Amino acid sequence: MHELIKEIERQLEMDRVEEGNMSAEDVLFIVKGFKRPYLNENQQIVLDWLKEKYTVTNIEPIELFWRLRVNSIKPDYRDRPVYRSYRYMSKTGQLQVLQAFSRWAIEQEEAE
Repeated sequence: MHELIKEIERQLEMDRVEEGNMSAEDVLFIVKGFKRPYLNENQQIVLDWLKEKYTVTNIEPIELFWRLRVNSIKPDYRDRPVYRSYRYMSKTGQLQVLQAFSRWAIEQEEAE
């Protein structure tokens, strides 16, 4: 909760919203954004790949992660941007991508 308050204060300091004029919608936007990890470039490349493959194939989510790992070490694939990006991610970075992808995929399933 303390971090959430700091984030709201940071938003106020950035003049994105004027103090006293923050609506419930503004607060909700900040809270939703706060719950999502900020992804770096490598993480975003991997997340975009996961979303694309999930959308256009019938590959199970767990298998997508397995393929990402296996292909990242194959000589024919390893230089492709997505696999190179995957190899540069830390375990924490991988978990953040897993979290972001899971949240997105659940939203897609619930929308159907």
